[in-house]
Amino acid sequence: MNLFKMFLFPVLMLLVACNAQNTKSISENEIESEQILEELIKLKHNAQVAYQNRDWNKAVEYYGSLSRRIPKDAEIWFRLGNSYARLNRNGAAIQSYQQALKRDPRNSKTWHNLGIIQLKLAVNTFTEMRSNTNADDPLNKRATYVINAITNLLEQDFGVSSK
Repeated sequence: MNLFKMFLFPVLMLLVACNAQNTKSISENEIESEQILEELIKLKHNAQVAYQNRDWNKAVEYYGSLSRRIPKDAEIWFRLGNSYARLNRNGAAIQSYQQALKRDPRNSKTWHNLGIIQLKLAVNTFTEMRSNTNADDPLNKRATYVINAITNLLEQDFGVSSK
C-alpha cells in the first residue's frame, strides 16, 4: 500500500490533471474552430452578395480574402477571376483563373473565361502594334485583320452561356 501512496497515487493524479487540461484545450480548440467557421461562412456570404450585386471591388476584396484562407477552393478562385475581369484587371484575372485550373482543370467555364481574357489582351497587343508601327508595314496590315477577326469572334453568340 505504501508503494501506491508514494508512487502510483501521484502518477495517477498527474494523469487525471493532464486529462483535465487536455479536455480544456480541446474545448477551446472547438470554440476557436467554430468561430473561424462562422467567419468564413459570413465572408463567403458577403462575397456572394457583392458578386450578385456586381460590386466587383467588394467581390475582389471578399474573394481575395477567401482565396488566402481557403486556397484549395477552385470556385473561389474562379469568382475572383471573374471579378477582376469585370474591373479590367486582366493580369490578376488570368492569375486567378490559372489558380482555379490548378485545382479543377476540368472546369470548362474557367478555361473559357481565361481564353476570352487572353483574346482581349491579344486585341490590345495588336492595337498597340498598329499604332507603333508604320502603316505600310505588312504586319501592321495583318494586325488590322487579326483585330477584326478576334473582335468578330468575341461578338458572336454561339448559344452557350459562360456565366
